[in-house]
Amino acid sequence: MAIAVVLLVCVGVRRELAAALSVGDCVALASVPVTWTAVRNARRFSLLLTMSILAAGTTYIMSLLAESSFVVEAWARRVTTLSLLAVPCAVAVFVWGARRLGARRAALAVGVGMFLDSLPLFQTSPNPWKFGVGAAVSIIVLSLVANRRRLVQIVALLGLSGVFLVSDSRSTLAFLAIILGTVVWQALASWARWHVPTPRRLAVSQIIVLAVVGAVAMAGVVVASQSGTLGEDAQNRTIAQSSSSAGLLLSARPELGASWALFRNRPWGYGAGVKPRFEDLWVAKQGMAALGYNPENGYVENFMFGGRIELHSGLMDMWAAASIPGGLLLLLIAGMTLAAMMRDLGRLKATPWLFFAALTVVQNVFVGPWTVLPAYLPIVLGAAVLQPALRDAAQLVTDGDLGDEAIPKTGNDVAPSGPSSDVAPTQAPGPHVGTEPEPNP
Repeated sequence: MAIAVVLLVCVGVRRELAAALSVGDCVALASVPVTWTAVRNARRFSLLLTMSILAAGTTYIMSLLAESSFVVEAWARRVTTLSLLAVPCAVAVFVWGARRLGARRAALAVGVGMFLDSLPLFQTSPNPWKFGVGAAVSIIVLSLVANRRRLVQIVALLGLSGVFLVSDSRSTLAFLAIILGTVVWQALASWARWHVPTPRRLAVSQIIVLAVVGAVAMAGVVVASQSGTLGEDAQNRTIAQSSSSAGLLLSARPELGASWALFRNRPWGYGAGVKPRFEDLWVAKQGMAALGYNPENGYVENFMFGGRIELHSGLMDMWAAASIPGGLLLLLIAGMTLAAMMRDLGRLKATPWLFFAALTVVQNVFVGPWTVLPAYLPIVLGAAVLQPALRDAAQLVTDGDLGDEAIPKTGNDVAPSGPSSDVAPTQAPGPHVGTEPEPNP
């Protein structure tokens, strides 16, 4: 258990070591001989592993081939290749650790690692809460209250929302509002003894409710931002983006215009570590200008193409580095994330830390940089591997399959797979409902 805690905390630390490799990637790769036994029979894990290896191989080969036409940085090629290989390895660490600690405590440990990693922001960032500290604290707090009464969860969500409200963080505030609305809805449904015959129907019903809650939450955040509740900077940005002919989303993320223009110009991608040429810079600027954005402000040269290709989208970043296999890997990650949320909605007790991490992953797959994703992927994809099938979800008000219960182990660390889980059968809730059980020996 102690080793599991150490490994999980390290996976959450993205601080760079020698040769620009992160602590989390190094630990995940080095621990494969230990953690592999926890996932080697997992069907959901196999596809993720295959796509990660294919994407890593593609990005390395493309980078070598690009040396005849581009300047290529060998260290960036190495880091990107290893970061792709580290994704399934980090998921294996989470699954291995969750079998000893329970998924909730495993997520808590990763959150502690993220918090330790974000501490330097207090000295280097004018808004540390928005740019890292707040997300780590949210994972920790939501993990701590996941097995408590819904009233405690609501208070925790309101407290976190209040801090993000004054920290100019529109997207994270919307995520917390969605989770809060879901918890309140499930509390009301449980109080009214609402019953749906099957977990699948319950999940579909709750997805509809979640969509409504999400639309209301995002509209509320936009209104609050326009009114100045989130601060003057957020107000100015939102008003300018809303009045643009391209609409709020495309105006807020003009990198999407650059991504589409680059894809049309070079659909097979570039390769890892490739430095863009003037031609690529010009194509990207034209794509952003088509959305009504003025690209002549230094942002394109200094951030998006400042020695690398950064399109502010995990999907497009990996397409640029690893061509179609890289894009397919990110789509697989998004699909597994949405499936994990759907399976969690097969009961009337949402898992707050899973929803927070999952919403963050979905956002950054499409409109956020790849560099944000690695810290969250072990939590979301690890939980996805551990979850039972939707048809076997228990409609409980307890923690069920993602609670504190450690998953039973056999002598070789791989419990026989059954219909209720992709890795091992989860421990059935017994007379300990409402208490915090000790992990199995």
